[in-house]
Amino acid sequence: MVVVSGFVWRAVTTTVTMAPSWTYDVGHGTSAPAVADGVVYVLGGGLGENRMYALDTATGERRWTHGLPGVPSAVGYSDPVVAEGVVYTVGDGRVYALDTVTGERRWTRETGGGGFGPAVTGDALYFSDEVGRVYALDATTGERRWTRETGGGGFGPVVAGDVVYVGDEVGRVYALDTATGERRWTHEVRNRARVDFSPAVTGDALYFSDETGRVYALDTATGEQRWTREIGFGLYVRPAVAGGVVYVGSSRVYALDAATGERRWVSETSGPYVSVTPVGGVVYVRSVEGDMRALDAATGRQRWTHEVSDGDYYPDDSVVADGVVYLDDDGENVVRALDAATGERRWTYETGGGIHRPVVADGVVYVSTGGRLHAVRAATG
Repeated sequence: MVVVSGFVWRAVTTTVTMAPSWTYDVGHGTSAPAVADGVVYVLGGGLGENRMYALDTATGERRWTHGLPGVPSAVGYSDPVVAEGVVYTVGDGRVYALDTVTGERRWTRETGGGGFGPAVTGDALYFSDEVGRVYALDATTGERRWTRETGGGGFGPVVAGDVVYVGDEVGRVYALDTATGERRWTHEVRNRARVDFSPAVTGDALYFSDETGRVYALDTATGEQRWTREIGFGLYVRPAVAGGVVYVGSSRVYALDAATGERRWVSETSGPYVSVTPVGGVVYVRSVEGDMRALDAATGRQRWTHEVSDGDYYPDDSVVADGVVYLDDDGENVVRALDAATGERRWTYETGGGIHRPVVADGVVYVSTGGRLHAVRAATG
């Protein structure tokens, strides 16, 4: 075993086992990290208490920490969102806004329960609670601008232009005016099936799926249905749109024409697939157990595949950056860096615990586990 500049090569294999640039103990890690302006923010904590940590990206040294009320792990806090010098999180029936420099609380507002979101656009913050209320707050002061009732559950707010889109558990999608909260339109899906995953909004069309495996395309201005296609059984699937094609996973991967919904191709290999990420002419898909396949975006032919050890039920979306796919494998508690073109393993990093979705920023991979935040250099030399 030879150590060179923080990298560890094992003579028995061409795979590189990475050593971290730094790690930091965050107690019980409860979120994916967020990175902005040389600082990484992550939620952690211990018995009866949660904490927001702000760590220096270069050294891992703590800049500040802020205590938050403890909540059950099944509920937790939303992943941190950073905008205009403030880091936001929703949990404990409240929204918290913390100063990114000092960690001091700028404001707090109560909600109707656990939250989905938040999304920050311009000077407004949007989120929804577990009982179906959608909120718009002033991002600077926390003052409430408007609230609207929906059917509850479903996906959290997605903001595109001057419209907020939300879905609920009784089969409705809402388009709300960002300034006033007034309803522009409502669309109800077949059989009032639950609409649980965030939509994709491109140009003048909104694409989403319901729990029965049906995909919809709506006109963003009117809410009128352009087309719908049934692609599989009752999986919760989230479509992705690239190059005029809608990609969605079910028992197989489907490529649908974004304008007409006509099928362009269907993958030869079966899943079920629950994560679809199109990047640079390749569609990276993950099965319900966590295995990954790279499919040609034009034809659906498989370019390469990578299997995980013991499975990862409903894995996160793939993280692709600078020609590398970062694969979290909760079966072995490792993160693997795979060549995006060939699938060859570049390096492996052992986390020692369950993994939240990796985040890549400025050449560093940040990984939050059940007890530590890890910073690993993305390059391999």
